[in-house]
Amino acid sequence: MYLVLECGVRLMGSVPSSVDVRADGLLISCLFRKGSMEPVVFVHGLGDSKESYREVFRREEFGSFTILVADLVGFGDSDKSADFSYSMRDQAEILRKVIDCFGVERFHLVAHSMGGAVGIELCEMVSSRVCSFIDAEGNLTSEDCTGSRHIAGIGEEKFVQVGFEQFKRRLREELERTGNSAGMEYLKSLSKATAESMYKSSISLVKESDSGDLLARFCQLPFYKCYVYGENNKGVFPAEKLLRQRGIPIFYVSNSGHAMMDDNPDEFYNLVLQIIRRS
Repeated sequence: MYLVLECGVRLMGSVPSSVDVRADGLLISCLFRKGSMEPVVFVHGLGDSKESYREVFRREEFGSFTILVADLVGFGDSDKSADFSYSMRDQAEILRKVIDCFGVERFHLVAHSMGGAVGIELCEMVSSRVCSFIDAEGNLTSEDCTGSRHIAGIGEEKFVQVGFEQFKRRLREELERTGNSAGMEYLKSLSKATAESMYKSSISLVKESDSGDLLARFCQLPFYKCYVYGENNKGVFPAEKLLRQRGIPIFYVSNSGHAMMDDNPDEFYNLVLQIIRRS
């Protein structure tokens, strides 16, 4: 692992190694590989980390692309600051500065779950630099808040004291019962998050989703954007119908649920590549 002070970057050839950059005094852990084709920036969801996208670096079809994946503040190997707001907007502002650190100008954006809300904020900040936005089951309406609403409803003191450990224990038990190996990877990332980052992020995410304007803001972005569902969630959320009414392209990843990049990585990454080429 290399430490990157401010915006200096050191890389080991084309093999992604974890690199750290500083943004507003916070150390942000990233995976980065410079390629000859346009950059693709990936954003993870609540409790997840950059590890959820490690597969993209192994795929030959992405070998020529510049790829950047960062741990959001409070998650993965990035700093867990008690003074950070953990709002979607502040996460996007840090991510913008991280992107600048790597000298990335125009880029494609792929964001999952909570990362979708962060992605909308980021796109509004740098709309002239975004080539396309692939929103993979990102929050758009109040009905999209499931785990985050549960966490927000527990209350901060209780969640910090016992709720987070209970949340992880129940998840582990469910994954062991079902033999969900892909879910175990998420649990590894979740173990690196803090109760404070999970709770404060959930509060912000629920507030943004309940505002009623996330979907409209997404649809108004002035470049190609689309939405991706895991096929198991087809027809489950009201946003799907609303997106269709607004003419937003919708795609499905077969044999998968919310964690589509883990459930069916071949189809997910092939779809991402097709959308990028099309846009």
